[in-house]
Amino acid sequence: MNVKPIPENISVTVDREEILLPASLQESINAHWDALTKERPSLVRGDIYSIKQMSLSEEELKVTLQKTDYAHFLFSQQLSEDHIYRCRGVVANGVFLTRDGYFVIGEMNAHTSTPGRLQFVAGGVEESDFQEDVVHVLASLLRESQEEVGIDLTDSALISRITPKYMVLWQAIALIYLIELTMDSYQLKLHYHHFENELLRQKIIPEFASLVFVHTNQVSAFLREDPRWKLDFLPKVLEDLNEELSEKG
Repeated sequence: MNVKPIPENISVTVDREEILLPASLQESINAHWDALTKERPSLVRGDIYSIKQMSLSEEELKVTLQKTDYAHFLFSQQLSEDHIYRCRGVVANGVFLTRDGYFVIGEMNAHTSTPGRLQFVAGGVEESDFQEDVVHVLASLLRESQEEVGIDLTDSALISRITPKYMVLWQAIALIYLIELTMDSYQLKLHYHHFENELLRQKIIPEFASLVFVHTNQVSAFLREDPRWKLDFLPKVLEDLNEELSEKG
């Protein structure tokens, strides 16, 4: 898996014409979606923006996105990495770090497409992230942080610093940001408990079944001993971040 520093310059734009798929492929996507929603009827077939064109250097990432839908995205995970119709998006991921040294990740809830998987707070591009044809990638992380853990990334009372860290060339382009909190782990647990209860009061099922706290001193043990399904690049990102933090002392 290719994990590298985020380029200094990132340009993401959108082509608003929807991807045209071959009829046979569309039929397979529809059948796959029908089977999935019989098991998990809460899944929503919303818009997804897939990479149409990309150029990458050490200094710059330029991407053009084009609209498709969530059914295409889920089905295309069965296609080969180089398949012309494989759906690949741009996803901003936030690794939260508490004031007392805990990385915070989420365990996906049962109603999601990846129940039980451990992953970072993350969000793909939505139309609300567009300003004309320019895509503001960090806007998706701002939105998902609020929706998944109830944290406003623009609130300086909660956030001490947000630092761009890594880019992962994966099933998508994953952009990784370290989000340093002013809260310690106990305060964050209280915050999330209140947030979760408020969602449930509104009859909204939380995206995460639980939050998982991993102290920087225990990253290796956690990755070695915790058997739960993890997002593919989660172990590498935690290891690299932990190494950087250790070097800084």
